[in-house]
Amino acid sequence: MSTLLIASLRPGEGRTTTAAALGARLAAEGRNVRLLRVRSPEGADAAAEDDARTLAAVPGCASPRAAVSEQEAHTEADSANAAGDVCIIETPSGIPHELAVRLAARVVLVSAGVDELRLGDLSAAAQTLGDTFLGVIATRQPERRLDAAEALLRERGLACLAALPEDRLLAGPNVREMAETLRASRLVEEGEEEEALEYVMLGPISVDPGQPYFLQHGRKAVINRFDKMDLHLAALATEPDCLILTGGQAPSPYLLDRLAGSELDITVLLSPEGTVRTVELLDDLYGRTRFTGRRKLDRAVELFRERLDLPQLVEALR
Repeated sequence: MSTLLIASLRPGEGRTTTAAALGARLAAEGRNVRLLRVRSPEGADAAAEDDARTLAAVPGCASPRAAVSEQEAHTEADSANAAGDVCIIETPSGIPHELAVRLAARVVLVSAGVDELRLGDLSAAAQTLGDTFLGVIATRQPERRLDAAEALLRERGLACLAALPEDRLLAGPNVREMAETLRASRLVEEGEEEEALEYVMLGPISVDPGQPYFLQHGRKAVINRFDKMDLHLAALATEPDCLILTGGQAPSPYLLDRLAGSELDITVLLSPEGTVRTVELLDDLYGRTRFTGRRKLDRAVELFRERLDLPQLVEALR
């Protein structure tokens, strides 16, 4: 099997998601898989280092915990090909034509858009890539537009390897990203801060009891004003991943005592902002989060299993 480059014309299109999900699927089928993240040739690349650590956590795959240079990727790809292993390489945003030629690799372009402008850009990139171009994986498509996205790509002569739907969990931030965005202080640090949260729930303002309301969703963060002890306790009973207190003032000591005496793995953040501004800041965070954690990986693998014709992809790489 040839080396596969995962590329995109812009940052944030879903390259790491694609590389990780493909690697996990192939490894689950018994293949030896190497996952690499090439860093930018300009020098220090914090995003690439984050991606490399994420790829290194994919089960069943051999991956360095640091991003590699193009030369290091070349050496690794040669070794993988000699051993009959699969080598999947995430490249920096842009068209990796020279690298594809050097590695005798095929290129998958990942795109979160299939509008007219983006289709033109993808067609031009495919022409530049020539025989190294394998196809497009369209990400974050509205469910009702999946078939249309595939049709639009085919009309432009672009092979559509998969069209993936928008997904709340893949778009969701983790606790660490929330804390950084809010500039929040941590009152309790017990939760898993790298796992994504699918829902953010605002405490009810009605007189209805809070616990049935909070039970509607799992994998969530709950936002309450710092002095709403009844809602804090109702939320804790449903075991959220994170409790976000707004208003910048310390809550009742009883809340922290209650958590100290429990076995709940919950992080409690104190936002310096009011409730409305806290919600606005978190709303802006959705959709621009990084691909981290086992929850996102499991969901990505599930989506790729449903939407990607893996045997067709493998056959095209022979």
